[in-house]
Amino acid sequence: MEPRRTQSAQAHIRSPSQPLPPGARQPDHRPYGAMAGLLSVHSVLAVPGQGGHRDRRLSGSSADLYAFENNNLNNSSSPSTSTYPQFQSPSSPNNNSQFAFPEPQLYRSSSANAYGSNANHHNHHNTSVISTGSMTASGSGGVRKPARQDTITPDNVSEMSGGFSEEYFDRNQYAASVTSVNSPERSPTFRTEVFAQLSLDQDTIKKFQEGKLSENDEEWHRLVDPEARAALPDKEVKRQSVLFEVIKSEKDYVADLELLHDVFLRPLIEAQPPIMQPDRINGFIHEVFWNFNDILARHLRLSAALFERQQDQHPIIQSIADIILEATLSFREDYESYIKHYPLAEARHRREMRRNPAYQEFLQRCTSDKRTKKRDLITFISRAVTRLPRLKLLLETVLKHTPEDHPDAEHLPIILGILGDFLKSTQPGIAAAESRVKFVSFCENVTFRKGELIDMDLYGENRTMVHLGTVSRKHRSDYTWIDLTAVLLDHYFILTREEVREEVTRYYVVSRPIPLDFLQLGPFIGPPESRRDATSENKAFLNIGIFADARSMYPFLVSDISSEERRYILYASSERERTKWKEVLEEAKMLRAAHADANKLFAFEVLSDDYMRERTVLVSGSAKKAITGLLVSATTFILDDRAYIVVATQLGVYVAFRSDPSVFTRILDLSKVTMITALPKYDRFFLLHNKSVISYSLRALTDLAQNRISASQFEKTLVKLTPKAAGRVTFFRVGRLSGKDMLIYDERSLVNTTIHTVELRVGGVTEINKKGSYVPAIVTDAQFLAKHLAVISDRGMTIIDPFNILTVVTVPDFTKSNQDDMMAALKEKCDSSKTLGIVPVPNGEFMCIYEEYGCYIHKHGHPTRKCGFVRWEIKANTFLFRAPYLLLFGDNFVEIRHAPTGQFRQMIQHTGLKLLEQTTLEGDTGEFLMTWKGEKNDEFGQSHAVVQALETRDLRMTSPQSPGLPAAEEEVSAVSLHRSISAISAVPVDPLWDEWS
Repeated sequence: MEPRRTQSAQAHIRSPSQPLPPGARQPDHRPYGAMAGLLSVHSVLAVPGQGGHRDRRLSGSSADLYAFENNNLNNSSSPSTSTYPQFQSPSSPNNNSQFAFPEPQLYRSSSANAYGSNANHHNHHNTSVISTGSMTASGSGGVRKPARQDTITPDNVSEMSGGFSEEYFDRNQYAASVTSVNSPERSPTFRTEVFAQLSLDQDTIKKFQEGKLSENDEEWHRLVDPEARAALPDKEVKRQSVLFEVIKSEKDYVADLELLHDVFLRPLIEAQPPIMQPDRINGFIHEVFWNFNDILARHLRLSAALFERQQDQHPIIQSIADIILEATLSFREDYESYIKHYPLAEARHRREMRRNPAYQEFLQRCTSDKRTKKRDLITFISRAVTRLPRLKLLLETVLKHTPEDHPDAEHLPIILGILGDFLKSTQPGIAAAESRVKFVSFCENVTFRKGELIDMDLYGENRTMVHLGTVSRKHRSDYTWIDLTAVLLDHYFILTREEVREEVTRYYVVSRPIPLDFLQLGPFIGPPESRRDATSENKAFLNIGIFADARSMYPFLVSDISSEERRYILYASSERERTKWKEVLEEAKMLRAAHADANKLFAFEVLSDDYMRERTVLVSGSAKKAITGLLVSATTFILDDRAYIVVATQLGVYVAFRSDPSVFTRILDLSKVTMITALPKYDRFFLLHNKSVISYSLRALTDLAQNRISASQFEKTLVKLTPKAAGRVTFFRVGRLSGKDMLIYDERSLVNTTIHTVELRVGGVTEINKKGSYVPAIVTDAQFLAKHLAVISDRGMTIIDPFNILTVVTVPDFTKSNQDDMMAALKEKCDSSKTLGIVPVPNGEFMCIYEEYGCYIHKHGHPTRKCGFVRWEIKANTFLFRAPYLLLFGDNFVEIRHAPTGQFRQMIQHTGLKLLEQTTLEGDTGEFLMTWKGEKNDEFGQSHAVVQALETRDLRMTSPQSPGLPAAEEEVSAVSLHRSISAISAVPVDPLWDEWS
C-alpha cells in the first residue's frame, strides 16, 4: 500500500509589526477556552531552509477542536468534558497535559518543499496528497484536478501552494490525524504544516484590508481553500463568515466616513468662490456634520485593531469580542450626541438645498465623483445612525453560530446588552430631534393672515412642538366638513390649513393662534357624529344625506377664555385620537402654567384685602358707615423717611402707612374724586374732584392722618388750580417735558377741548400758554413724550408742542392710504377702534395703542412694518407701559406684551381686576397699584384688594452674545429679529418728531 504523502509548509518569518496608528491600542491576544490551554505551550520550531529558530506561542483552530470532537464520538471511555477548558498559564503545574497546536496565522510559503514519507506515520487506506506549486499529483499518475474557482487566484501562480486533493481527501481521517491524542500527527511541526493550507498568502489579506480586492472577492470563503472549509463544521464556517463580515463592514464604514470628509466636507470648506456666505459656513458645517470627526477617529482605531487581529488569526479567528467591547464603551457618548442631532442636521441640509442653488450644484458635483457611487450627502451623514444597529445585528448572528461552551457565548450577550440599551436610550432623543425638525419646518412655512403681525417667538429658547395632527370642523352654514391641521406648541394652539406645493408643506393659519394661557378646554366625552364625504358619484345626493360614505367623528371643544366668539368644536377621527388630544392639551397647559409662574415678568402683592368694601345685599343698616366704595385711584410717596399709600374711592380719600396697609384713615369725605397724585418735591397733593383740579399740602395730609392737626387746618392748605375751567376738567397728568416738571389738564366743551400746560415750581405753578392748545375733538387722555404731548381723542391721536400751539400733527399718518391697499386696511381698523395711547420702541419707532390692536409708526407718523398690526387677546380699557413691556388692562384680565415685537408674554386673571388711575413725575417707571375683587363677602360688604405690582428681573447672567452659540443659532436669531423689527428708512428727521436725538 502506498504510504501517505504530505508536504511540509515553511512558515513565514514575520517582520516586526508596524507602528500602530495614532490612538490605536495593541490588541490583547488572550486566548479563550480550550485555546488557552492549547496555546500555552511554547514551542521552538526549526524553520526548514532557514538558519536559526524562532520562539512563538502556537494557536489552534476551531477546525481542530471540532475534528477532535468528531473523532472521539466513538470513544466513551472518558467522561464528556467541555471542549473549552479553563485557561491555565504556561507555568501551571498541570501544564503537562496540554499539547501544542498549530497557529492559524501561518501562511503558505512559496518555498515549501514536498513532505516525504515518514516511517513513524500510520498508514491509512485513504491518503491525502498535498502537492507543491506543480499541477501534477505525486503518486497518482494523473493530472491533479484544477482548484475550485470560488477561491482567489494569486497574482503569481508560482506563489500558490497546493491545496487538499478532493480525490484523496478523507475528512474523518484528517480529523483523526490532527486531533487524536495518540496520533504521531499531533506534533507541532505536522500541525503547522497542515493548517498552513487553511489560508491563501498573507498578501491577499493585506489587499483586502487595503481595499484592493474586487467586491466579489471580499468574502471569507474566497480567502480559504474549499477543502479546508470542508474540514470545518457548517456552524463554524458560518461563524467565521460573519466575523469576517464584521471586519469587512467596519472597513467599508471607515471608508465611507473618509469619503464624507474628502469629497463633501473639505471641498465645501475650501470652495472658491464660497458656496455660502462666510459668516454662515461655520454654523452650517457645525449643524450638518456635528461631531463626525470624533466618530471617524474612534473607528480608525477600531478598524486598526480588527485588522491586526485578522492578520494574527486568519482564517480561524477565535474572537473579536474584547476589541468590540472596548470600542463600544468608548464611542457611546459620541454616537449619542450624533444620533440625537441627526434629524436637525438633515433638516438643515434640505433647507439649504431649497434656498441655495450654489449648494445644489456643489452637491451634484460631489455625487458625480466615482468614489461616492452616486450616493448623496444624506446617505453618508446617515451612516453613523445606522452603524450601531447594523453592528448589533451582525453580533447577534455571530452569537447564533457560537457554541454554548465557547467564551463568546457569555461575552457577546454583554456587548449586545450594552448596544441594545444604548439604542433604546437614543430613541427619545431621536424623537425629540424629529419633533424639532417638524417644528422648524412648521416655523419656516407657516403663513398668517395678510396684514396681521404675529410674533410667537418661535425661535425662542426651549420652544417645542408638542403635537401635530389632523382635526375636522363642520361648517355652520351647509354642515360640510373640512380637514385642518392642529398644531400644539408649548405656548400656543394653532389651527391651520395644510397645502403641499413642490414637496414643501405649507401651513395657512385659519384662525388667530390661542396662547395656552387663554386656552380653555371643554368636554371630551361627547357622542360621535356621522361624517359623510362627497365623491364624484354621490355629490348630487349629499344634501339629503344618502349615498355618501359615513364614518364616526369624535368631538371636543376648545375656546379662548377671554372671548365668547372664539369657540371651536373640533372632531377627531377616533376615540383614541380624541383621548390623545385631551392628554397633550392638559399636559401642555399644566407645563405652561408652571413655566409662567416661575418666569413672571411682574410680581403682585396684596397690600390690603379687608378694609375696602363695596355695598352688597348682605350689608345691614348699621354697617353702612364702614362702606368705602369701589377704588378709583391711588398713589404712593415717601415723606420724612416714611412711606405712605393714598387711595381714592367713590366715597372719599384714605391714607395708610406702607408698613401697615391693612388700616386706612379717611382724610377727605369727598364723593367724586377721580384721580390723585402726590408730589413730595413740591409738598402738594393733587386730586381731581367734581371735575376741578385742586391741591393740598402733602405734609398737612400726613399730619391730619396722624391727628396732629385738625381738618380745618388742613382745609386752609387748599389751592384751586383750575378756577376758570371749573366743572369742565375730566383728567390731569403730571410729567416731565423738555426737562421741566409739568402738569397738564383738559378744558372740555361740547365738541372740542383745550389742553392747558403749567410748569410746577416750589411755592406755585406757572402756566405755559394761557390760551392753551386747541384740539377740535373730545380729548380723553394725554401723554408726555420727550419734547411733545400725545393727545388722545375720539378722532385719534394728535402730537402737539405746548410751547408752539401752531404745530399739530395727527398720527398715524394715513395720507397715502388711497395709494396703498395695506395702509387703507390699517386705517379702517384704526378708525373703528378706540385710541388709548402711544409708547416708544427701539429703532426710532412708536407703537400706537388701540383697544383691540396696535400698530407701528416712525418719527414722521407713517406706518411701518408693511402696515401690519398686532391684535390683542383681550379688549383693552387702558394700558400701562413699563419698558419694554406693555400691560393691557381689560375686564378681569391683564395682557402683557413685549412692545418692540408684539410678542405675548404673560396673562393675569382676576375677577374685577383693573388699574387704579395714577400719574407720577417718574413716568413709565416704578411700581403701580391695581385692584381686584377680594376674598371676603360678608355683612360688611364685598372686599376689594389693593394690589402692588413690581417688575421682576432675570436672575440668570446673560450676555449679548454667547461664545459657544453656534452660527446657525445666531442666524436664526437674526432672522427672528428681522421678522420682528422692520428697518426705518433714512429720511431727514422732522424737528417735531426729534424725540430720540
